[in-house]
Amino acid sequence: MNENVKIRLELDPSCIEPEVIIRTDQKNDLIEKIVHAIEQCAENDIPAIPAYHGDTMVLLIPRVISRVYTENRKVLIRTEDAVYEARKSLRDVESLLTAAYFVRISRFEIVNLRKISGFDFSSAGTIRVIFQDGSDTYVARRYIQTIQQTLKSSLAGKEE
Repeated sequence: MNENVKIRLELDPSCIEPEVIIRTDQKNDLIEKIVHAIEQCAENDIPAIPAYHGDTMVLLIPRVISRVYTENRKVLIRTEDAVYEARKSLRDVESLLTAAYFVRISRFEIVNLRKISGFDFSSAGTIRVIFQDGSDTYVARRYIQTIQQTLKSSLAGKEE
């Protein structure tokens, strides 16, 4: 097994987020170690969010979060698997989330753009947010313009 690894960095102004591609003829221990090292490095830069499921505390990485919202004066964090309670304010949780992927859609809710499968504009004056897991929510009227601008800028970034 040849353990020489060529590394090439390509700078692309149209690339919004870094992408790592490993090109090889077969998967082996060295490749597994490289993948693991990259994953560890990427996750270490992202702050984990402490959340509670009953009496058990877990650390959630932002990419698994679909939405963060308040209900009955509690801040809840929804993932594909479960709903957790954050023992922080919505503003404090928002400060830990990456603005490029998370957007506030009401005073009480923040959504992860990467977990959204679509938007329904069919009802006049409202935007329905449809998540990949089939659940949905609505954008508050005062945030409609903000979400439209966010969508336009993210689409413009992909077209360039």
